[in-house]
Amino acid sequence: MIDGLEPVALQELRALGAPRRWPVEGHLDQLPSLTPVRGELSAEHRGNVLAVEGDLSTIVTLCCDRCLGQFNHQLSCSSSELIWLGQSPPSEQDLKESEDIAAMEGLVECLDPRGSFEPEQWVFEQLNLQLPVVNHCGDHCPGPPVQAQAKPPAQTEAVDPRWAALRRLQQP
Repeated sequence: MIDGLEPVALQELRALGAPRRWPVEGHLDQLPSLTPVRGELSAEHRGNVLAVEGDLSTIVTLCCDRCLGQFNHQLSCSSSELIWLGQSPPSEQDLKESEDIAAMEGLVECLDPRGSFEPEQWVFEQLNLQLPVVNHCGDHCPGPPVQAQAKPPAQTEAVDPRWAALRRLQQP
């Protein structure tokens, strides 16, 4: 857990009337990293939406999908998100009444207006979205490990005739 990123009640953010800022420096339990997560995060209550912005970075160790070697990968993001404050996604009428209508296209997430915002969870989600789908250590990757060829059985061994076709494929 990163110190200072405890959940904060949305009503508390509303009462502030200004963005709340958090410095971020520490390790996330859910995302093991080589270096601490560093950056800053801010959240502002804007009536029907919570505007969250953050600049974050860290370095994680990944396993290459081709050679199975480990390599370091930098994760960094500069994210901003509008989170709808309501029990269900906004209706067309809600969107028309909102001040931030131009920026609300693609709103996906909803929070209970009587609930709380978890800044550490938001940091984890943003960095986790930056992880590569395919882990590749780079152009210098040696490729899949090569196993030593097994010696062909001696000709004196009896070979099951059902395996003869496979044996012909193995011969150079």
